[in-house]
Amino acid sequence: MPTFVHLTKHQRQDFFNKLKEEIDNSWESFYPLYKISRTMFFNYLSGRYDIPQELFLKWQKIAKILIKSLNLIEKQKFLPKEIPEIKLDEELSEIFGVLNGDGHISPLTYEICIVGNSKEIDYLNYLKTLFENKFQLKFNPKIDETRFKLRVYSFKLFNVLVNKYNLPSGNKMGKLKIPSEVRLSKNFLIAYIRGLFDTDGTIYIRRKNDLVLEISSADERFLEDIQNSLHSLGFNARRYEKHITLYNIKDIDNFFSIIKPANTKHLKKYQNYLISDKRR
Repeated sequence: MPTFVHLTKHQRQDFFNKLKEEIDNSWESFYPLYKISRTMFFNYLSGRYDIPQELFLKWQKIAKILIKSLNLIEKQKFLPKEIPEIKLDEELSEIFGVLNGDGHISPLTYEICIVGNSKEIDYLNYLKTLFENKFQLKFNPKIDETRFKLRVYSFKLFNVLVNKYNLPSGNKMGKLKIPSEVRLSKNFLIAYIRGLFDTDGTIYIRRKNDLVLEISSADERFLEDIQNSLHSLGFNARRYEKHITLYNIKDIDNFFSIIKPANTKHLKKYQNYLISDKRR
């Protein structure tokens, strides 16, 4: 049975203060070296969890501190929740689109998160269900006055997304692309575009009554990727600087019919346009 080190509050404070002093760097640069998540590390730091003896001895050498009368405890080791085998399907393709839109994958903390407008509660709930059903992990929402953040910390999920499916981690600029496996299936590509549009897209009216649909990105190669994909699905997509745009109302009607956006803010704008457009 594994052995853990239980520190008193005073011992724990001395230990981590000395450890921080010796590494002379941020915790975010330290704990990923030991293949543990941010959540787990700060559970050790706060005393919520006892520290595995093997890990404690490594850190003790770095901290150069001797703690007398250690309280060693044998107990069943905490096992991170396993994630199922993650196969490519429409759900995962949509998730890829979301992550390539307003998502972020951290190579330091193994955080997988999505950020959106705090008013989009319906879409937050939609994403929570989508991600949790696919990965069998609990994604935690955080909402403030301006935005929501949906996130999980998982080294295993990080490895799957980044190493198996080649999603970019850290700064996405210049690294964004539609996964080649997604391109092989029309249904996968439709789901991907849905996730991307729901997070990085917009729909608005210009010149009194002309509807415009856009997907935005500062990554030029990614914009070309999006345009080519929309062309392959039969849409007359035009490229302007940092936007891919649909102007033709038939294209926009087909977009909502085929892609089926899930973000209610887009659906409401489109439905309001249908009601107000006297030409239809």
